[in-house]
Amino acid sequence: MRGTEHAFPTISPEEYALRRDAVAAGLEAAGLDAICVFYPARVAYLTGFHHIPTERPIALVLGAKARSVLVVPAVEKEHAEASTSLDRIEVYFEYPGAEHPMERVSAILSELNAKPGRTGADHDGYIPYWGYRGPLLSDLIGQRPFDAELIIESLRQVKSSTEIACIQLSCDWAARAHRRMQSTIKTGKTEMECYAPGVTETLAEMLREMPGWRPRGFGGNGLTSMFVAGPSTAMPHGFVRGHGIQKGDVLVSGASADIDGYRSELERTMIVGEPTSEQVRAFGAMLALQTKAIEVMAPGVMAGEVELATMRLAEELGVTDKLRHHVGHSIGLEGHEAPFLDRGEETVLEAGMVFTVEPGVYVKELGGFRHSDTVVITDDGCRVMTDYPRKLKDLVIRL
Repeated sequence: MRGTEHAFPTISPEEYALRRDAVAAGLEAAGLDAICVFYPARVAYLTGFHHIPTERPIALVLGAKARSVLVVPAVEKEHAEASTSLDRIEVYFEYPGAEHPMERVSAILSELNAKPGRTGADHDGYIPYWGYRGPLLSDLIGQRPFDAELIIESLRQVKSSTEIACIQLSCDWAARAHRRMQSTIKTGKTEMECYAPGVTETLAEMLREMPGWRPRGFGGNGLTSMFVAGPSTAMPHGFVRGHGIQKGDVLVSGASADIDGYRSELERTMIVGEPTSEQVRAFGAMLALQTKAIEVMAPGVMAGEVELATMRLAEELGVTDKLRHHVGHSIGLEGHEAPFLDRGEETVLEAGMVFTVEPGVYVKELGGFRHSDTVVITDDGCRVMTDYPRKLKDLVIRL
């Protein structure tokens, strides 16, 4: 762990170096001289350098024996130097500049003796953000780079013990913030009035109890605890509308915390006041689907089978037409990662993989019903990492 003085887990420089060594081994096995990494989460995974993507290109170039160069704009110079232990930080002034920053990437590939036909990348050039325009990497090296994305993504799928510790602590803080939020929900208030004070209070506790903690991920203050209320919950990605909380409302929440860039997912469906029979049925179906998915998850099980098992149950329960998305997805440095708990996913589950499990039941004019728990695959099955009640009796907002 980086900095044993911290009261929380962090990824050590040694672990980042091991990741780069593993990528270098993958390059050698694929017959490649170098790889260019443009996707922000992959750069963070291999270096510890978390950044907010802008129009200014950022690229990590890895060569044989894990030789490493990070290309950054001047606005990120000190940030990159403080966050990484790479061989070199290459700084350019601005984008687009007199010399396009991608020309630096091309020059570094030449320094590493990377032949065009033996150059890999996770994307053909910098991923466009905020008005960025090319050139493509293929324009610079004369041919399309080898698609080397899976060399990195295959490593990200199975989490290390430290990554799992980060995600577990994220779950713990998310649950604390959620409990505080749930205890303050009252009719007549808007969603924001209910959840904003609890986020502030829990953030203050994080700072007191974890000296040195700061958010490292892609934006935000490091803690989320919120909910959507009323008719908007019938849309899986409903927006907070400033809805005044009313008796009979369905609430769908979400909570997470950033621990060294890693996150988790905790979602709950809550009911304001005594639930109706229709709400009880929809909630019960959702909970049964989530329970079934968790029961199926274990090493050796194909990820697609998790969703297929829940679909068979959904047919029995008569709610197939009320589903709007797959059962879940991996989670770690990003809120959504591969692989997915989806009928089309052929990845086989392994110990150390971490998923959200969140089948939802959506009924127009009644609301959305979705729990999400963060679940890690273990040697003999799986373990729910989010310690929070799942039954309806514990999720009714008493008036």
